Amino acid sequence: MERKHYLIKRICGYLLTIFLILVFNFVLIRIMPGDPMMYILGEEDYYDFFYNNPSYLEKLREVYDLNGSVIHQFWIYMKDIVHLNFGTSYHYGRPVLELILFRASWTLRLVIPAILISAVLGIVGGLPAGWHWGKKREQCSTLFATVLHTIPTYCLSIILLSIFSYQLGWFPQGNMVSGGKSGIAYVLDMLWHMLLPLLVLIIYRTSYDYLILRSSVRDIKDEPYIITAFSKGLTQRKVLLRHVLPNAFLPYVTAIFMQFGAAVAGTMTMEVIYNWSGMGSLIYEAVNHRDFPILQTAFLIIAVFTVLANLIADLVYICVDPRIRKENGNI
Repeated sequence: MERKHYLIKRICGYLLTIFLILVFNFVLIRIMPGDPMMYILGEEDYYDFFYNNPSYLEKLREVYDLNGSVIHQFWIYMKDIVHLNFGTSYHYGRPVLELILFRASWTLRLVIPAILISAVLGIVGGLPAGWHWGKKREQCSTLFATVLHTIPTYCLSIILLSIFSYQLGWFPQGNMVSGGKSGIAYVLDMLWHMLLPLLVLIIYRTSYDYLILRSSVRDIKDEPYIITAFSKGLTQRKVLLRHVLPNAFLPYVTAIFMQFGAAVAGTMTMEVIYNWSGMGSLIYEAVNHRDFPILQTAFLIIAVFTVLANLIADLVYICVDPRIRKENGNI
């Protein structure tokens, strides 16, 4: 029963967070400069209707639900979200949800492998680094990881593209796949195109995961239960894998789940540079064209995705950390 109450409390908190995100998302898009009708009609037609046929322009505003009060627009906005009706793109003229699902599938082909691979590499590097904290090898590797993490993804993308595509010619200079491919050839060609952008995400995420796990291991390496494990005659390898890693893994799990939402939003510049038609590049195009339906839906999905990741992290914490169970009435 206590577990149920705890979960209900957490879920209610996240539902409130999602509602506040909905409000913020609606307000943020509305205060952006520019009239969305200009981007729907084009600048020339917009000014033609504005000066010569304003009544027709108002009818178009009514069609796109842009003529009512802010409260009326918010009511329509909430009603459409409940019915999963996210409208039609101003620029593409296609259903927004269809566009986002298609583009998101291409982004996830980069994000999911990058997060999984970087999580493993973060453990391989961060576990020994935290254990041997203060030694020269650890200091050098930490400095290297810190420098990598401070490099923006767009800079890293340009560097890798310049070296491996333009100078060495090992990889294509952008796009997702070459034309005229099918079957196994299509899959291999897609993997060839995605290797460089995938490498950008892996480098950036691995440096972050390394720093998180290193700090977590460093904080627990001198705990009494670690000393007790050594006193029982366990080898360093067994102590690291059986005692250090499981206890240092909790903040690491949170960081990994949090990366899903952040990674989708953080791929924008990288996707633009590599001409990868994913979620990030769709948001970039929507900003340029003031495509409000796409912007609202994309930001909402990313925010909800991040909130759900937090909820999953909470559930994992409940299952694996006995301290949380005790703090919440032995749930």
